[in-house]
Parts: sequence; structure tokens; C-alpha cells
Amino acid sequence: MSFCAFAVSAALWSGSAAALESKPPVEITGSPGNGVTVKVGDVFSFNARSRILLRYQINVPPADEQGERDVQQLVNIATARLWFSGHVYRPELTYMIQLALGGRDFRDGVIAPIFHAFIDWKIHRDFSIRAGQFFVPFDRLRTVAVFALQMADRPVPVDELTLDRDAGITFYSENFLGKTSPVAWQLGVFGGGGPNLTASKEPGALLVGRLELRPLGKIDDDSEGDLDRRKKPAVALGGAFAANYNTNRLRSTTGATFLGGTTDYLHAAADLVFKWRGFALQGEYLWKHADTDRIESTDEDGNPRTEYTRSGQGTVFQASYVFDPPLEVVARFSRLYALGGTDPKLVSEVQSRGQEVGVGLNYYFNKHKAKLQADWIARMPHDFDFEKANHVAHLQFDVTF
Repeated sequence: MSFCAFAVSAALWSGSAAALESKPPVEITGSPGNGVTVKVGDVFSFNARSRILLRYQINVPPADEQGERDVQQLVNIATARLWFSGHVYRPELTYMIQLALGGRDFRDGVIAPIFHAFIDWKIHRDFSIRAGQFFVPFDRLRTVAVFALQMADRPVPVDELTLDRDAGITFYSENFLGKTSPVAWQLGVFGGGGPNLTASKEPGALLVGRLELRPLGKIDDDSEGDLDRRKKPAVALGGAFAANYNTNRLRSTTGATFLGGTTDYLHAAADLVFKWRGFALQGEYLWKHADTDRIESTDEDGNPRTEYTRSGQGTVFQASYVFDPPLEVVARFSRLYALGGTDPKLVSEVQSRGQEVGVGLNYYFNKHKAKLQADWIARMPHDFDFEKANHVAHLQFDVTF
């Protein structure tokens, strides 16, 4: 080999070695409940997780005039979820895709399995951006992920009065003006039609603002219960206001679609979370008001058509205590109220099941990522008439891999 050829070969080998040395290291980690994560230096990471929920449910309605009850049961995979998340280019630029594959996840005629799909950029301590489809940052009892709930179903007032996932953009700060700051804020603009829309509607927008205060320091208020049995008390206070302009959805971002027009909904929420030594307390007030009680139109045959909007308010209180070993007891009380002139169906629902009382017993194998849950919930009129109550009981095994 000539000297020139040797020099060229040496240069190529040196360049290849340098190139190999310049490649970021690849790290693969995994653990139960957290899935598998592949990390390529600081430029990219990918995490994959999955969750299944096996549920037994029995419904016992009030007795009819003959004293008989039409008892029904349901045994199914209540939900199955897949998460894909990580960061790209830099650790501050993250992404999340969550797919929901259970039958009960496809409500309101939705045919796509997308629950979350967003990009999040933490530009600065005081200013971050999230864009895509995700929880509207409105009330705490709705934005807690379903795998972190203490009871099988969310409270009735939350189902009726909250705002669901939607597509849009949110500007926020988790620690405004300092790493130890107790103040957090969120401002969002969304389409206002709810998740996974495939049909267009008249122009409109959902505007939302939320302010949070944590005066005693950091608290995991996005997970129900005090599973860590924290030694120091912690509290989170939150309030939000939202306006959904020109929506064609019965409950603002969920429910049936109006055929004859649109309405404007105003929303307000206030919530509290407290945790200390295994005890946890959640409280929430929700209010929703439509600018009109009914939408008048005509159908294809020229006949008059009336569609009602739904305006109401409600309160929720939920308390729990975690023993050691991780056995938890939980109790819930909630009330839903219909505002005057609103949908007669909502008025009837409030009169028959506007009050909710429930208790639950949970055992945590790996906190909220592997747990066995049992609960009983009674929904009845506001006078604690248990003879008129609709009873539902659940036994479920919830595990995230």
C-alpha cells in the first residue's frame, strides 16, 4: 500500500471513529406502570405504555309499581389505552399521543380512537405552549386522568357541567415568577366542538382561563388520594372561567349535536384539593349557563322543531384515607341543580337522581398504576330517599404496564 493510500485509509478510519463517538448514546429503560423508554441523548426519546381496565358492574334501579326491579349487570373491558410520549430535538419539546380502544370510549358517535395528541414546548419557566387535542384546562375533577381516579365513575355534576377534551392551543406556566412560586395559570383557545370532530360547523371558539394557587408548596393534585401519606400538609386552590361561542353541542363540548342552530355557553368552576398523612379532600363547584333555553327551527318537512340547551350548577365533595398497607376508603357526596327554564329532560334527571352518595374501597399494588377497586354509588332525589335511588356497584382491576 502506497503512503498516499495509507494516509487516505487512516483519515477515513479516523473520521468514522469520530462519527461513531459523536453519536448520542442510546439508553433503554422500563418499569411496571411506566412502560418502556428509549432515549437517544437529549435529542429524542420515546415511551410506550398500555392500560387495561376489567370491570364488573351491576345496576339496581328503583322498584316499579309492582315492587319489581330490573337488575342489570355488565362485565367487560371498560377501557384499553395506549400511550406514546417523549421529547424531540430538545428535552423541553415533548409530545403525547393517547389512544382509547374500549367500546365505552367511543361516545357521541366518535369513530376515531384519539384521546390526546399534542406537542408541548416549555419555552420558559413563566411561559409554555401546548397545541393539539387534550383536556381543556377548566376544572380539577375532570382533568385528573381516568387511571388516577378513586372511584369507577366521575361525579354526576362533572359529567354534566364540565368541558371535555378539545382541539386548540394553551399558554401556561406551572410556577409563575419562580420555581417555588405557588401560582400557576393557563389560557386557552379551542375549537369548542369537543374531541375528534369530522364535520364542520359555524365559526366559533372556546376561550378558557384558569388560575391555581398552592400556598403550602408542591402537591400532586392531578392524582386523587394521598397515596404517599405526605408528612406535610398541602393544598391546591383553583378557579376557572370559560366561554364557548357558537357551539352546536348539547353540553357545550359533548352530547348530541343541535340540528337547528347554535348557542353560547358560559362556564365557571372553583375547586379545592387537600392532602396530609393519608387523608385527602376534594371539593368542587361548577356552573354552566346557555344564552338561550331553546333553539327554534324547522325540520326538512317544514314542521317546527324545538331543541333545549342545558343550564345548571353542582357541587362535589370527596374524602379518602389511605392506611398502611395501601388500603384506601373513599366517600363521595354530590348534588346537581337545574337552572330555571332549561331542558325539561335535565330537570327530570335532577329530580330523579340529582343527589349522589357513594363509598369505595381500594387496594393499591403499585399506586394508581395497579389497583383493585370496589365501590357503590346511589343516585336519588335531593331528599335522601333511598327507596327511589338508582344503585350501581363496581368491582374492577385497573393496571398500567
